[in-house]
Amino acid sequence: MPLSETMLLEVAGDRIFARGEDYVRYVRGLRVAADKAHASVQAKSVYTVELDWSGPLPAGSCTCLHHADGHFCKHLVAVGLAAIDRGEGASDITPESAVQAAVEAMDVHELRDLVMTLAQRDGEVRRMLEVRATAESGDDAAAKADFENYVRNALQLYGFTDYRESFVVAETAGRVLDELENHLNDGAAEIVRPALLSAVTLLRSITEHADDSSGAIGGECQRAAELYARACREGAPDPVELATWLVTFRADSPGWPDVALADFVDAFDDHALEVYRRAVIELDHKLAEGDRWNRFHVDTMLLELADHDGDVDRAVKLLNEREHPQYGAIVARLRAAGRDGEVLTWIDRAVAEGRVSGHSGGNAYRLSPVDVARTYQTHGRVEDAIDVLRNDFVRQPSVRSYQALCGFAAGIGRGDTEREWAFDHARQLAADRPDGGAVLVQLFLSEGELDAAWDAADRYGPGWAWKELADRGAEARPVAAADLYRPQLEEDLRHANTRLYPGIAATLATMAELYERGGRSDDFAALIAQIRQDYGRRPSLMKALKARGL
Repeated sequence: MPLSETMLLEVAGDRIFARGEDYVRYVRGLRVAADKAHASVQAKSVYTVELDWSGPLPAGSCTCLHHADGHFCKHLVAVGLAAIDRGEGASDITPESAVQAAVEAMDVHELRDLVMTLAQRDGEVRRMLEVRATAESGDDAAAKADFENYVRNALQLYGFTDYRESFVVAETAGRVLDELENHLNDGAAEIVRPALLSAVTLLRSITEHADDSSGAIGGECQRAAELYARACREGAPDPVELATWLVTFRADSPGWPDVALADFVDAFDDHALEVYRRAVIELDHKLAEGDRWNRFHVDTMLLELADHDGDVDRAVKLLNEREHPQYGAIVARLRAAGRDGEVLTWIDRAVAEGRVSGHSGGNAYRLSPVDVARTYQTHGRVEDAIDVLRNDFVRQPSVRSYQALCGFAAGIGRGDTEREWAFDHARQLAADRPDGGAVLVQLFLSEGELDAAWDAADRYGPGWAWKELADRGAEARPVAAADLYRPQLEEDLRHANTRLYPGIAATLATMAELYERGGRSDDFAALIAQIRQDYGRRPSLMKALKARGL
C-alpha cells in the first residue's frame, strides 16, 4: 500500500498527527527505499527515525521517549509527511511508462534542447556530460578540476560543527559521494580519483572539529576512503606518490578512517611497495617506545607488510613485542600456515597466562576456550580441554560458558558429569554472593526447568535474572512474576525523574495484567492507590499513569 496522510492519521491520532505536521520542517537526511524511510528530526533534540509502511498500517522506531512508551510519535508522522511531500511512498503520479513514452515521442532536436536545459539546471547532469566529453577527447584535466572544486565547495567548513549540524554535514557529504560513486561505476575512476582524495582529507579534518558522537560524518569519511581506494585500484595514480601519501595519511591518523595496505597495494608496482616499506621502517625508527598511539599505527603497518610478504615468523615476532602477546592473532596465523606444533605451544602459553575467555569475540589478545578445548582434544588432551572450559565457567559464570562446557562434554560422553559439576558450582555461588542466585536461576531457565528456577529464586533471590524469570515464568506464576518487578519499581520511584515515568507506567501496566491473570486485582488496586498517595505531587508521573489507564 502507498503511504498516505490518512494512514498516518489513523495510526497516530488527531493530536499527534497535528504535532507531526509542525515538525516536518525539522526532518533532515531523508532516505526512502521501497516501503521504508530513514531520517533524523532535529528540533530541540535530535531523534533518529525509521518509518515502515510495508504492513497494513505504518510502524517504525524513534529514539524519543514517547515512542519508547509504545506510542506512534510526532517524529514518525513528520518523516512520513516529508516522504509524501517528496513524492516518495505514494503511488506514482507520473508512471515510468508515461515518461518513457514522452521521451520516445521527442525528435532529436527536442532531446538535445532538453539535455542542455538539464545540464544548465543540474550540476550532476552537467558533470556527467563533461565526463563523457573528456572521455572522447582524451583531455580529462578540466573534469578533474571541476570535481575537485565541487567537493571543496560542498565540504569546506570553518569552525566547530555541533551535534545537530553534524547531520547536515553528513547529508551533504552523502550527496557528494553518491555522485562521485555514480561516475566511478560508469568507469570514470581516474577522473573522480582526485576529488575523492579531497573528500577523504576534508571529511577527516571536519570530524576532528565536530561533535560527531552519532558517527554520521565518520561514516561518510569511511565511505570516502573506501571509494578513493577503489578509484586508485581502477584508475591510474602514480604508484610512488600513492605509496608516500598512504604512509603519511596513516601516520597522521586520529584513528579514522580505517585504511589498510590491502586496500591500495594493487595500485602499487614493485618500486612503490619498496618506497612504502622504507617509509614505514623509517617511521618505526623515529618513534620512541613510549609513543603508544603513534606506535599503534606503525605496528599495524609493519604487521600488514609481514602478512603481505607471507612472513609468518616476522608477523609472530611483531605480535609478541608488546606488553601482552596477541595470542588470538598469533594462533590464527600459525594455524593458517599449518604449523600445528607451534599452535599448541602458544595455546599452552595463553592458558598458563589466563588469556582464554569465552567473551573474547575475536579479540586478538585472547583465545576462545571452545577452540582451545577442541585443539586439546585433537591432541588427545581431553582432561586439559575440560579444565579450560571449567575454568572459563568459574571466571565468567553464565549460560554461554555453561553450554560451552556441557556441549563439549556431551561429545565425549561426560555431559551429565559436567552438568552436575556446573550446578554444584552455581549453588555455591548462590550461597556465597549477594546476587549469586542469578546464575543458578539462569541455568535452570536455559534447561527449561521453570519450577527449579522459581525454587532457586525463592531460596537465594533472583538477582539480576529477575526480569528473565518474570518473563518466562509469568504463565505458571503470574502473581509471583509481578512481585519480581517491585524492587526495581521502588528504586525508580525513589527520586523524581521524568525520563523514567513512561517506563514506570509501562511496568505498572504489566504488573496489572499479571495480577489480574492471577486473580489478585485487588492487590494491584492497593498498590496503585498507594503510589498515587505517595507521589501525587509528581504531575508528570500522574500523567504517565493516566496515559496507561492507571
